[in-house]
Amino acid sequence: MKRCPQCLFIYPESDQRCDFDNTPLVVVNDSEIDAATKPRRSSRIKLLLIAVAFVATFSIFLLYKIFSSSQSSPDIPVVVTEAAPLPAAPAATPLPSPSASPSPSPKPSPTRTATAHTSSSLNPISTSPDAGTRRKPVILLTDGGKIEADEVWRTRDGIWYRRNGLVTLLKHSRVKAIANQ
Repeated sequence: MKRCPQCLFIYPESDQRCDFDNTPLVVVNDSEIDAATKPRRSSRIKLLLIAVAFVATFSIFLLYKIFSSSQSSPDIPVVVTEAAPLPAAPAATPLPSPSASPSPSPKPSPTRTATAHTSSSLNPISTSPDAGTRRKPVILLTDGGKIEADEVWRTRDGIWYRRNGLVTLLKHSRVKAIANQ
């Protein structure tokens, strides 16, 4: 067998010059050819390390996907219950602020009193004069369906809507448009 000293390509005994760089070929014995063509042990170890790194990376990615999808499942509707209004808290007297020189006596501050007309509501608040004639939003879905809602808002997670006290999340990809009726 012959070999090119430049590119180390192996040729049969009948060839005289390298086909690639036109260098004269050198005669080599079989042991040199076996040593050049057999895979080295270090290359096997490198391949094994690359395979282990790939499997470890894939496993970490898979665990990340499993845990991130279990923490936020947008397909499950969120139910919001109405809570009883909280009683008015008694007015607290603010503490005097610290100062460098002592003051003879702190000035009493006026206290706030709760009025009888205080109430809370879960309904949307509006300052516009036509609040009673407010139109309900309609969510137009990509598959052609419509959802009439009491209230609609957008977040980074998707489109939230409230209908009859039930709050639900839709993915952005399912919503075509939001319109008012």
